[in-house]
Amino acid sequence: MDIHNAPEEYTKVIYYDQDREEQVRLIVSTFRYVEYLSIRKYYLDFNEEWKPSNVGVTIPMSIETSQELFIALVEILSLAESKGVIEEHFKDLINDIYI
Repeated sequence: MDIHNAPEEYTKVIYYDQDREEQVRLIVSTFRYVEYLSIRKYYLDFNEEWKPSNVGVTIPMSIETSQELFIALVEILSLAESKGVIEEHFKDLINDIYI
């Protein structure tokens, strides 16, 4: 058994492309007594079962790695929100500069 086939303790589909029959999942699993956090692409096989692909990343899960991931996601969401606010209030100025 390799780490990508370790029993899943938590799984959440974070992206689904029905046309390409692909998913991206966030997974917490344990392998050799170490917890891991994975973000991995899954595909639908010929038996219509979801299987993990080789595309993804797996890191040891700890308070530090979980905290850094959370901080990164908050920063991304904050930037996206800020971008929306800026575009809403300065749309004409942005269009004048870039068009």
